[in-house]
Amino acid sequence: MIRLATPDDRAAIRDLHLASWQSSYGGVLPEGYLRDDLPADMAAKWTARTFAPPELTLVDYTDDELTGFACALTDRDPPLIDNLHVRPDLRGGGTGTELLAAMKVALRKAGFDRAYLTVLAENDRAHRFYLCHGGVDEGAVDDNLVGHAVEARRIGFRLA
Repeated sequence: MIRLATPDDRAAIRDLHLASWQSSYGGVLPEGYLRDDLPADMAAKWTARTFAPPELTLVDYTDDELTGFACALTDRDPPLIDNLHVRPDLRGGGTGTELLAAMKVALRKAGFDRAYLTVLAENDRAHRFYLCHGGVDEGAVDDNLVGHAVEARRIGFRLA
């Protein structure tokens, strides 16, 4: 069931976000960072989140277990879909598709007609996923992932 996140979801989101990065970014970020420093960085990130505007965070639960989440930052136009993560063992099962669709609807209801996200250039699976779900590759962008310069692709979505 997809719904708006609340502060009660904070720990589950933090843990899923950590697991997702640890399973996906091994070739991008140093292993020592992923193992030793990322847990504290994720804790700080999600402790600071308010679960109120300009953040729009959606969670998906199955049998009281968090299966995925998405977060958009609406203090810019177009808004940035800052996160979309699915539990690593459930990827490819439709949760990401449902979360992305729900986020598009929520952003449209909030008055936006476009949104964007960035995806790491070497993350072919995520890149294909977003393009298959209506995203348009708007080109390469330099990005920063926890202090590490990375190459990313900007993916735009029309919401109307």
